[in-house]
Amino acid sequence: MKKIVIFVVVLIIGCTSGPKRQDYQDFMDEDVQSPFFHVPALNQKDFTDRTWILLAESKSKVWFYDPYTLTQNEDDIITFDAYFSPREKNDLAPFNATIVGPYRQKIDCFSSNQWSETLYAENAPVKASFLGDTKPLNGSGWVKIAPITAMAYVRTRLCGRKFLDDQNINYFLFQEGMMSLPLSKKAPVEMFDEKENKQMPIIAEKVQVAPSSEKPPIFYEVVNNEVAIIDPKKDIRQIRINSYVLEKYFPKRADYVFTANCQSKTYNLVAQGTGEKASGDVGAKDSLTAVAFNRVCGDHGSYMKLSNKGAR
Repeated sequence: MKKIVIFVVVLIIGCTSGPKRQDYQDFMDEDVQSPFFHVPALNQKDFTDRTWILLAESKSKVWFYDPYTLTQNEDDIITFDAYFSPREKNDLAPFNATIVGPYRQKIDCFSSNQWSETLYAENAPVKASFLGDTKPLNGSGWVKIAPITAMAYVRTRLCGRKFLDDQNINYFLFQEGMMSLPLSKKAPVEMFDEKENKQMPIIAEKVQVAPSSEKPPIFYEVVNNEVAIIDPKKDIRQIRINSYVLEKYFPKRADYVFTANCQSKTYNLVAQGTGEKASGDVGAKDSLTAVAFNRVCGDHGSYMKLSNKGAR
């Protein structure tokens, strides 16, 4: 268990290492009374009473976040709650001792700095504290996001990504399906050579990827995070959504127009150029339509850009 704890600590520090911005301490409220995370997970209520959807998949971890907590303040700091777990196929319960979180996360998209609640352990119970006495330098939790890391991928999805041949910036909304998961690795068996009277070297087991006949995942993005107010009196709003197949070159799947009636909590989803339509009540909170409805009608601070351009 001790090795597992050390390994996860190394992963966290590896994804958040780098220079930090000292000036954030002057204008950001970084007071955290009680970090969420423990190992094993003691806060089951924090998980089961929330809405978690897939945010990103890195080489070794799977990130989930609560889209209903996604906000952006006047300083353009994005805030959301998230947790991650090992990216492997196993038979463990959905919320188990291998997960880290949930915890509060902040990202400054402009400077590519992050603030993570996992960096604060001062007020956590001693026996349940995950990081022990580890504290950020000078009390600041702001660190530079290193490129080609899981956190850099998370930042790209939430802060938007731009194609070279397109002036639009796409912001992650939802993903259907997951990439093939590696099979969980078995613990190495220590061997002892009695003839030589010495310990045999442990051979590292190769990670095998579980075979999958499922189709590649499809992810949906909001174009420019822009909400067009169609009817102010009835509070009818609209966003444009692009969808792509999660393959090497991200082939385009379809473009959609999502219209929400914020008063009646109903929606209309139309695929451009195909005539495909879907409409009705919003549905379960972890569904594409519910998450899209919340992005259109929910309170996300300055994360969503309102416009009065009307239908397009």
